[in-house]
Amino acid sequence: MPTSTILDRSGPQDLWVRGEGSWLIDASGHRALDARAGVGNMVLGYGRTDIVEAMSRQARELPYVCMVRWELPAPVVVELAQALTDIAPSGLNRVRFCHTGGAAVESAILMARSYHRNTGRPDKRLVVGLRDSYHGSPMAAMAASGQRMMHWLFGPMPEGFHHLPEPTDDTGTELAAQLDALGPERIAAMILEPVKGRNGQPLPDAYLRAAREYCTKNNILLIFDEAFTGFGRMGEMFAAEISGVSPDIMCLAKGITAGYSALGAVLATDRIYEAFDTSSTVFAHASTTDGHPVACAAALATIRAYASEDLVAHGRILGGLLRDRLNDLLKGAPAFGGVRAVGAYVAIDLVDQDGNPLSMQDRSSLESACRSQGLLIHYTPDTVVLMPPLTMTTEEAEFAVQTFANVVSALRPAVVS
Repeated sequence: MPTSTILDRSGPQDLWVRGEGSWLIDASGHRALDARAGVGNMVLGYGRTDIVEAMSRQARELPYVCMVRWELPAPVVVELAQALTDIAPSGLNRVRFCHTGGAAVESAILMARSYHRNTGRPDKRLVVGLRDSYHGSPMAAMAASGQRMMHWLFGPMPEGFHHLPEPTDDTGTELAAQLDALGPERIAAMILEPVKGRNGQPLPDAYLRAAREYCTKNNILLIFDEAFTGFGRMGEMFAAEISGVSPDIMCLAKGITAGYSALGAVLATDRIYEAFDTSSTVFAHASTTDGHPVACAAALATIRAYASEDLVAHGRILGGLLRDRLNDLLKGAPAFGGVRAVGAYVAIDLVDQDGNPLSMQDRSSLESACRSQGLLIHYTPDTVVLMPPLTMTTEEAEFAVQTFANVVSALRPAVVS
């Protein structure tokens, strides 16, 4: 929508002008508790002077260097790469920077296909994901996503992608047969979110272990898309740690800078790196702003904050508090279908008068009602979500659950004729 149209239809209450901690303030001076952390990326809240000062210092010293065609990097880029490999799952020792989560996924897909070409297996091109998954908006990332509506709206999609049904049991025994049917000699990579971002459901540990075993046995690269699930959101620094399964490639974004700048990263193993580290082969894919020094300074300050403030542990406590209080407050409410928490991702299932999942129209109305009461929430096609900054206080969490419970208790779902 053109900016002029937005301004024509908006008043001061539709413009956020300031952020303080877990709160946003609009141009009228009204405050709203941001229990959705932007879109999951403002993991440290607003007004972090440590991050802002790190960005400002870097901008004064060296605001930009080109990372394309073997230019010399800024020291902060190297420091951040080292910091990421220090905290990453085992074996992820190499880093390539980009600028968004979708760009990270796109880069990972190209990296996987190029890896097989470089190592003498050019027929391994197929990328396998799960139905209803989401991996970003660039075309290859969209094709890797299993969301049929996106494919219908923006297709035709590029060839070379396949989507398996989500696991129906906790054993992982069905996966090998599904991949065998596709032909492992054709498969370059399998891409998964260890915890599904749209509903907060972890993939079963056995399924992830089965995927790791099959990929290792058949020379398929396992990609974890942690653009959303990384950096403490799911109760561990990375969601891969829940199952203990390490991927060959991991995509990061969102929380990497706590939302203070646009940055993505792709972490890979030495084995993948070495397939490109030759006199005749390079990874010929880059954008002008990849590894931007100011964004890297924000990320480095963010990682230091995680270490000094024990934020991952606080996020687990926060998620448990939100879950338990919502269970208490909404017990017996007709629209309440249950609540679960994975780290600081709290999913609330709501139902209509017939017991069916609440419609998107009703979820939108719920969001608007919460906003009018000073609370910002998130919803997906699957569920309604509270995913607060990991720095949110217990008093703020109590305001969130009280406000949300009051709105849900008064909910009157639309009747569909």
